[in-house]
Amino acid sequence: MSNEDQKEAAPEYIRQFLKEPPMLLRNFHYEDIMEFLKLGKLEKFVQDDIVVNESEYVNSAFLIADGEVTIWKDNIQLAKLEEGDFLGESFLFSKNNRMAKVVAEGDTKLLKFERYDALNFFRKKPEKLFNIFTRNIIEIQQNKINNMNIQLLQLKKRLLDDTNW
Repeated sequence: MSNEDQKEAAPEYIRQFLKEPPMLLRNFHYEDIMEFLKLGKLEKFVQDDIVVNESEYVNSAFLIADGEVTIWKDNIQLAKLEEGDFLGESFLFSKNNRMAKVVAEGDTKLLKFERYDALNFFRKKPEKLFNIFTRNIIEIQQNKINNMNIQLLQLKKRLLDDTNW
């Protein structure tokens, strides 16, 4: 089957990811993106479904194929992720428990990637591909840190401006 035939046979979200790869798969070759995406198992959720619970063992990651999820800790929303975002992207390196609860916002489709399958994928590929993947994870983590710093700064400004404190 040619690349064009594979693309046409793929679900819409796969075709979209091939046009605009998620940040985690950026700079992968077309064939590698397609092969990696095929590792994912589609899971469907509806409004308020819990995708992962806080303190669950980390053994997988999710790519949001369609819809949105929110991240919660102590009943406070920390983030909202949407199509193309990865959730738990450091799953290959971390054997810790999840730090927050993840909840579906409306109808949501996620591709679930298991650690074992992803590691086997990279074992069969040139080391360069895993290096690209690792750099992408670092960039995602850096973006999250930058966003947290912005939120922290805004919170500190509000606290300093609030005369009740």
